[in-house]
Amino acid sequence: MFNNSYKLHFCLLAVLLKAKMKQLPAATVRLLSSSQIITSVVSVVKELIENSLDAGATSIDVKLENYGFDKIEVRDNGEGIKAVDAPVMAMKYYTSKINSHEDLENLTTYGFRGEALGSICCVAEVLITTRTAADNFSTQYVLDGSGHILSQKPSHLGQGSHSVTQAGLQWRHLGSL
Repeated sequence: MFNNSYKLHFCLLAVLLKAKMKQLPAATVRLLSSSQIITSVVSVVKELIENSLDAGATSIDVKLENYGFDKIEVRDNGEGIKAVDAPVMAMKYYTSKINSHEDLENLTTYGFRGEALGSICCVAEVLITTRTAADNFSTQYVLDGSGHILSQKPSHLGQGSHSVTQAGLQWRHLGSL
């Protein structure tokens, strides 16, 4: 393993020699890895429907504006997302489906890696409105490109989740796909 002193010397040498190879910024790495999961409007819809099914939904409503380029809405009557889980609901590699690699042998869900919402957040503006059976009201969350909650407010929707990607599937850094 390289120690920090060696890394510093290497970085200084790379700068002096005008190296072509460089580490990509974290935002670029996130966008590139997200584009392996979210490649089109269809992949966004697929991931959101799979989330709904994994939440036990028996009714799923999908609405597209301008073929999904302006807005995608997926509403379901599934379990909803607990308030305690909301801060990490769109963080990559946070999941309720598995605890370790051994659990991969007994999967009964569509999603398990904790990548769908985080990947969608990276390429589009995302709002999630959710309510569990134990909640008195639903809550709408606005998420940033990293899956962090920017804002939240009470909402009137029933139990389940309502996911909206909007602003032209703003493909935050990609332009229109």
